[in-house]
Amino acid sequence: MTVNTMRFQVTRILALFLTGLIAGTFFYGTFTVLPTFYEVPSSIHLSFRTTLMNHNRTIVMGLVLAGMVSIVVYAWESRHIKIARTLCLCALILTLFSLFITRWGSVPINLQIKTWDPLSPPPDWLAILKKWDLYNAIRTATSIASFSCLLLADLWTGKHVGVHS
Repeated sequence: MTVNTMRFQVTRILALFLTGLIAGTFFYGTFTVLPTFYEVPSSIHLSFRTTLMNHNRTIVMGLVLAGMVSIVVYAWESRHIKIARTLCLCALILTLFSLFITRWGSVPINLQIKTWDPLSPPPDWLAILKKWDLYNAIRTATSIASFSCLLLADLWTGKHVGVHS
């Protein structure tokens, strides 16, 4: 059996597409949206951040979950190509780590931010946001690393498609 099947190609493309969207979403947020937040008055920053959270919650979680499923399927489909399978599993672990950072790092802070009065945030609000920024930087890095693992897996399988059974 070779890995050169339509199902494998669709799985590979879907995994790359979804993890690329996740990495791109976090990259854009980290390097474009976050700096913008700090350049506007705190009332605008906090109001917009809270509104953005409400919109991101469903979209990003759906992307991450769909991405994880596609990575699992890609790992299964490439199980006969050891390096590709290993890279897929690394991508899955990195995506899981990103999910855990979000759930136990960013989300509790988001819930706290939603209780703040945008016109009168608590005295330590910037310190709290810097902690959120750290969690965000970690999940951005893990998401980019996950996507990179899948790109490497794709390059590796491209060299070996039809060679291994």
